[in-house]
Order: sequence, then structure tokens, then C-alpha cells
Amino acid sequence: MKIDKKTLIIVAVLTIAALGLRLVDINNSALWIDELYCYDIALKPNIIEILKTVFLTDLHAPLFFIILHFWIKIFGSADKILIMLPVIFSTLSIPVGYLLCKKLFDNKTAIIFSVLTAFSSLEIYYAQELKFYSLLPLLGLLSVYFFLKITKNFNIKNALYLLLMNTLVIYTFNAGVFFVFAEFIVGLAFILLRKKENLKNYLYSFIAAGVLYLPYFYFQVKTMLGLNKSICTLFDLFHFDFGFVFTIIQNFFTPAIVNISNNPVNYNPVEMFKMLGLGGVLFYIIVFISIVVYGAYKIIKDKNMNAILITLVCVLFITILMTLAQMHIIPLLTRYTMLVHLCLLILPAYGISAINKKGTLCTAATSLVLISLFSFLFYKDSPLKRNSSFHYNSAEVLEHAGAGEDDMIVMPYFGRFLYKYFDKAQVIDYRSEELLLSNDARLMKETFNLTQEEYKRKDKSTLKLQKFLENPQPPKALEDYFKTNYINKLKKGQKLYLVENYNIYIISDNLYVPMLNGIVSIDKQNLTEVEKAARYALLYTKILKNLETLFSNNLRLVKIYNSNIKDVKIFEFIKEK
Repeated sequence: MKIDKKTLIIVAVLTIAALGLRLVDINNSALWIDELYCYDIALKPNIIEILKTVFLTDLHAPLFFIILHFWIKIFGSADKILIMLPVIFSTLSIPVGYLLCKKLFDNKTAIIFSVLTAFSSLEIYYAQELKFYSLLPLLGLLSVYFFLKITKNFNIKNALYLLLMNTLVIYTFNAGVFFVFAEFIVGLAFILLRKKENLKNYLYSFIAAGVLYLPYFYFQVKTMLGLNKSICTLFDLFHFDFGFVFTIIQNFFTPAIVNISNNPVNYNPVEMFKMLGLGGVLFYIIVFISIVVYGAYKIIKDKNMNAILITLVCVLFITILMTLAQMHIIPLLTRYTMLVHLCLLILPAYGISAINKKGTLCTAATSLVLISLFSFLFYKDSPLKRNSSFHYNSAEVLEHAGAGEDDMIVMPYFGRFLYKYFDKAQVIDYRSEELLLSNDARLMKETFNLTQEEYKRKDKSTLKLQKFLENPQPPKALEDYFKTNYINKLKKGQKLYLVENYNIYIISDNLYVPMLNGIVSIDKQNLTEVEKAARYALLYTKILKNLETLFSNNLRLVKIYNSNIKDVKIFEFIKEK
């Protein structure tokens, strides 16, 4: 495939521009909890330990952790060095996407696709996050390319390439198997209608992918079966309804990304429009979505089978995820659909390329670039305005407080990751989220005063939670645990720091009691989605209040470091006797 010099320069400039946008503010980046989780797994001494950690204790696929493991070995673990890995994956999407789109469509569509990818707010956002979401769109695009090849004209080489890409997808993303299944169903329908002679080889290709998936399948099923066995579940945190499709559409096709970290309890496009105002809706949403709709219309009108098959795979994949989320089998957030983001950007690319007038086409493309740049620099949810790193900010405050190697730190929210930024004191590995989300949580039985029968019960939604919340004192089991293992081991003059962060699960004092009274019975089984989210927040906040009371009863409170700007609150206690 020949590429003329002018086109080569355009793609090179777009790639450099994309890299520049993805590097903006990278020196100030610090890892947040999910990124620290990836970093922690990648630090395992070898691949075997990574596989054991992922397969036996988690639902994530292992490939990205393995890649990151070797990246750290070669280049080191400074934050900006770590972030360069997803930056590279995301930047590669521009030249690779151009080449694939040129082969599937034409040069004009390929260039426009590269423009949209380079300036996509969603792509930039996840290019600066140390997770696999920057790699997924690239793998998804490569997969559908070879999928189209074997569907329309089967040959062994392309079948092997597809097998490789789909294996990478499955072992990079825990829901990747549903993407492969969506490809299989769409391709099967096409072959049965038009290419029956390819059926046998086509089936062999996907059977091979299924066989390669089997080693991971057992561990996935085992972990998923345990999701609903805890007091609270991930579905209490990640509420889902089918209105979520509006969130996906907005995040995929406009520069005004919303609800990246969590789903809204009730996403209402009308309320979103009111917040943005008429100009904002036109500026951020209508222009982009109109082009997407026009692209879909042109694809159908032109009967472009490549684009139709790609779109069907993407829509079926998202539909499967949404259906499973509605059935409470898997949680679903925007980032879980990133696998098909670049594939669906073909819709607006095709729409713009269908504009016959050169001046109008250039104006449309330039407008989209300028709007995206404006959003990137000034929009309130721009990738530049990411959430701060609680662990990094906590380390700064602890450094300022003078915490030393003789002191203890209790950081209930993933405190085990604090070592990345602060390793001068002993961090007590006590995780309050374990008491709520883990099936075999440490101290859960004793903390909530459960009988053995209640503890073994699969449905733990009707446990003595109301009594736990209403008791102002911490449970005796919790106090005995901390006194025996930590407080009694402190020597006179030693300090203990309790680190809290103002995340979305902590309820302020002025709202805590009204929320508690607002749920008639927190023990009832049929809570609404809003009540389930409130229950989790109430229980999480109560556990933190228990720790404050527990340490205040046994140690002297010296000082509270309270920084609302940094979302950090640290209690400093000292042992006097």
C-alpha cells in the first residue's frame, strides 16, 4: 500500500500532535488507587507471581500487568515514566488506525479518522492513566480489521492474526471474551447469508480462540460467583440502568466527557443540557452527535459492508455488557466499553468524508479540532482536570507532620499502596472496604456480630447492619483486634496516624444522621439502587468513625491535619503511657 509524501506528512504531524496532547502535564501526574493497584501487581518478582495474584484473587486479565512488569524493569518506576506506557499505546492508534482505515475504506476517511483519534478527549484521558484502557482501543481496531478479512475472504494467515489479536483482547480485558463473542455472532450471520463456503474454517478460528480462553475461564467464573456474596457488592457502587447508553454516546463522540469514574444514579440528558446551556449543548454535543448520525446514515445508504459489520460488532458488544450489568452479573462503566471506541469513531469519520464540497469538509473537520482543543484546555471535566492522587497527597501531609519510622499509619482505604510515595513508617494493612466487599473479609463476622450460620449465608444483605450503625461505640472485636495487634505494641511517645480521604463514599457529619434516618431499614433485602449506594456509604463512614473513636479512647489526639483542597484528613495520636 503506497502512501504519498503529503499524506505521510499529515499523519506524522497528527501523531506528533497527539503525543504532545497526551504528554501535557505529565510531570505533575501521580497515581490514583486503580493505577497503584496495577503498579503493585506489576512489581511482583516474576510472571508466575503475577498470574497467581490475578487468577486467584482478582477478576482482571494479566497481560497489561506483565507488560508493565517488564516496562518497570527496563525504564524504572517514576510516575512520568510509568505513564509513558499508556501514552505510547494511545499514540500508536493514530498511524495504525490510519493504515487500517485506508485499507478498509479510503485515504480521506483514514485521515479524518486519525484527526478524530488524535484529538479525542476520551483517548487523551485514558492515555494518561496507568491501566489497560489505552491499549484496548488499539487491540479492538486490529481485531475487527482481521475479522473483516476472514469473514469476507478467508485465509489461514489472517485467521492466525485474528486469533492472536483476540487472544490479546481476552487476556488484556476481563470482558474481552464478550467482544470476541460479538464478532463471532455478527460474522456467523454474514457468512450464513453470503459466504457459506467459509463456514467451516470460520468456526475453527473461533473455536481455537475459545480453547485459548479456557485457562482463564475457570478463574473468571470463580471470582464472578463471589461478587454477590459480600455484605455489599460492586453493584452498590456502580449503579446501572439502560439510560447509561446516553453516557456512552456522549463520552465516545463529544469532547465533553462525563461520569468517567462512576455512573450517575440517574443519568438525565435533560439535566445535562440545562447545566451546559443552549450554547454548551450546541458547542459540545449537538455538532458532534449530528455528524455521528450522518455518518451512520451514509454507511447504511452506501451499503458499506465493512462499516456496517464493524458497527454491528460494537453495538452487540455494548448491548451484551449492558444486559449482563442489568442482570447484576458484571458492573459496567464507560471505560469498560473502551475496547470499541476507535471502531465506533469510524462513524463520524465516514460521515465527514462523505461531504463532497472540499471547503465544507475542511470547515467541519477544523471546527471539530478547535472545539476539542478548547474543551481540552477549558472544560470543567477536561483530561487536564483529573482527580488528585489521594496517596500522593497523604504522603505530602504525613511528611509535613513528621511521621517517622517508629510511627504507625492506619489508612483504611487501600493504605497498602502508600509505600509508592511514603515508606518512612509502618502502614497497618487494615482495609475497611474488605469488611464490606470481600466474601471472606477479615473481622467481618466479629465486627457485625454474625452467627456462623449468618456468616455462611450466600445472601448477606439482611444482617445486623442497622444495630451496627446505631451503636456509637466501635464493636468490641474491632477494638480488641487493634489493641492487641497495634496499640499495645506502641511505646510511650510513639505516634499513630489515621488517614482519611474525602472520597465519594464518606458522608459528612451534617448528612450522616439524615441519611441514616432516610432508609427505613438498612437490613431489608429489596433496597432501591439509591438506597444500596447510601447503605454502602453509611457503613463505610461508620467504620471510619469507629476507628476515630477507638483511637481516641486509647491514645491522645494531638492534632488534625485537615486539607479540603487535597481531600485529605489525618488524625495524629500519641501514646502517653
